[in-house]
Amino acid sequence: MSASRKCLLAAALCGAMTPTATTWAQGGAYGAKAIVEHNDLRWFEPVELDIDGQMPHRTAGWFATIDKLYWATSNPRVEIGQEGKTVDSERIYRAPSNDLALSALQQIETLDFIDSLSENLSYTGVQFVIANTRGTDSLTDDIKSPFDTSTFTTVADLSAAITAFNTDAANIANNLTVRVGGEPTPYQVRNSIRDAMPDAGWAWGERYSFGYSDGEQGWMVEILDGPESNAGGTWGAGEASPYTSQSGTAVYGPDPYYLGDLEDDDGDGEGDGDGPTNDLFALGFGSVAVNFNLPTPDFLNGYRDYFNNSSGAAGGTQTGPIMYIGNYGAFEDDTPPFDITGNPGATVINVQDALTAISSYNLQASDPPTVDPNETILQQQINIILADVNQAGTIINGLEDEENEVLDLLAANVFTTVAALQAAQNALANANAGMVPPNQLNAEINAVSQALAAFNTALAGIVLEVEDGDGEGDGTGDLDTRLADDLDGNGQAGTFRVLADIDGDGVIEPGEIIAIINNFGDLHTFNIFFDQVTIRNRTEIDGVELMRMHDISTRHKLEQGRFDDMRFTYGVRFLQIKDDFYFQGLGSILGRTSVDTDVENQIVGPQMGLRWTRVDGPWNFSLEARGMVGYNIVDVDQYGLFGEEAIPGALNRSATARTTASVDGNRFDEFSPIGELRAQLKYRLADSISLQAGYTAKFVGNIHRGSTATAWNAPDFGIYDRKGDLFTNGLNLGVEFRH
Repeated sequence: MSASRKCLLAAALCGAMTPTATTWAQGGAYGAKAIVEHNDLRWFEPVELDIDGQMPHRTAGWFATIDKLYWATSNPRVEIGQEGKTVDSERIYRAPSNDLALSALQQIETLDFIDSLSENLSYTGVQFVIANTRGTDSLTDDIKSPFDTSTFTTVADLSAAITAFNTDAANIANNLTVRVGGEPTPYQVRNSIRDAMPDAGWAWGERYSFGYSDGEQGWMVEILDGPESNAGGTWGAGEASPYTSQSGTAVYGPDPYYLGDLEDDDGDGEGDGDGPTNDLFALGFGSVAVNFNLPTPDFLNGYRDYFNNSSGAAGGTQTGPIMYIGNYGAFEDDTPPFDITGNPGATVINVQDALTAISSYNLQASDPPTVDPNETILQQQINIILADVNQAGTIINGLEDEENEVLDLLAANVFTTVAALQAAQNALANANAGMVPPNQLNAEINAVSQALAAFNTALAGIVLEVEDGDGEGDGTGDLDTRLADDLDGNGQAGTFRVLADIDGDGVIEPGEIIAIINNFGDLHTFNIFFDQVTIRNRTEIDGVELMRMHDISTRHKLEQGRFDDMRFTYGVRFLQIKDDFYFQGLGSILGRTSVDTDVENQIVGPQMGLRWTRVDGPWNFSLEARGMVGYNIVDVDQYGLFGEEAIPGALNRSATARTTASVDGNRFDEFSPIGELRAQLKYRLADSISLQAGYTAKFVGNIHRGSTATAWNAPDFGIYDRKGDLFTNGLNLGVEFRH
């Protein structure tokens, strides 16, 4: 560049940087300081050059944001029941004691058709084994080998050999014994539900914030409302069936909802109960195992009635647990005959002949009707039905209110359908000059048949036994109840009466009771298997933050990085996490059992955060991290109901367990760290309105949850001091307003 051009450029620059003559003139009026303050040129002012055409957007002023949240909260994978606990399966069949088995063999040995000990053992099915006894219960034995009986010729020889083996010092030292074997091998019952909360629950919530910034510092308040996530499920073989022991009614025993659904599912021509492939369907032994910590080892011991001890009555579960196995029973046959004189215990009506006659009446007419099918005969058959129903109701009149409630409902249904049949018959006769067209009463006759079948099924669940003075069921005498199974084989039921001739008339009568004896050898250890189990878990997160903000400006940079802002925040935060766990089991030997554990974590403490923001025209992207160490006050409340059908001493129930309502609570103190990460993208529609979307992840440590805090103690549950972590994350979508 030539010297003349250099001089020209220098002059131009000096002219651009030097106040004009007018300015100097004004300077005379305002002074040099006024010139500097009112001039666009201030030497240490932040750079405002728009080199790339994107002027910075200032964030000074009031602001408010509203975000809609869609977050998922992790749930702990919990085991329903005492964690890791196993119990022996029920001993449906027991091997008899050595003494009882040998006594039976000795009696059979005297029979003419028994020629040898081996034939005796084969005839009775008795077998002896060598077992390593680890406890008093034979189910905990390890069977080593069969006991060789081939060298003995008589029962006395066998008995002496068994005694010699069991009293030998070496065998005692090795815990070896000879006992009767052959019973089914038990298995270990684990909790059925070992992963009750498999999924994180997604839920909606809201987040609000408002505050003020002057571009360099300010304050902000943020409020978190929700989200409230729910998880859980229902398990059990009865999930799709309306028939469980507590299927939506307050009536125990045969369920009127179940009995009222009289579709002919098994195709036998009778609508006698609902079921997927057959008519009789129930879950007597349950399907969902829940193992509790027991207050005593024999807490679940009681008298049972699984076998049919009651001749002529629907006692026990002679067809397996075809019906609910409480104090109810069932015949496999739907329609056994009703014979009040022979055995009033079988309180099931038989009106099949009457129904057949009514059907014949329906078919006897012609079309057009020209023959009177004899209305008198129809009324006679209807009277037979009504008389049998009333007679059956008289037999069971002394039952408990709950059972009468079911039977009254079903008997009323019979009367209603019979009345409908009569009304339809009369209407047809009046409309056809006293004649009834054929097949016009099919629907009414079918309704009567179904109502009778339902009444029969309910009656089959009521077990009555008739005894007279000598204990024989000949149709006279007092009504007796079902008998517990004789498990120890001594010929006596679990609970029996001792009778004597108290009045001295030479006859021992049923009412002359001098003692009631409990045969504790017949006690049975039950398992807890619910028909159906429902689990629910609800988690809600709320909070408030009050933060001070300091913006670290980058506008002093010429271009690179001058649109990156850093914000440092500090303040105080309150976070509340509510976690509610609910369990309900239906059926089993307990009936409805439930527990509701509500946990409230209240965390408060100081918080710090750092946010980085990149601005690119109308777009704004930010990353923010917040951290807090809070003081957590944990409040736990628990409401339990154990065994709504736990009837102490009843058959197929625990002998000691009773319905127990419990209310418990506790408080714990923890230090809970909180870490939060946010990523957010914002688009500025105008200077005062922006749309925003982002992602938030939050971790909270040392909190208590309802599911892990629940102790599975019978009969009043309990609270564990257990802590864990919570992780929640999800998306947010909202709008920002600025002024």
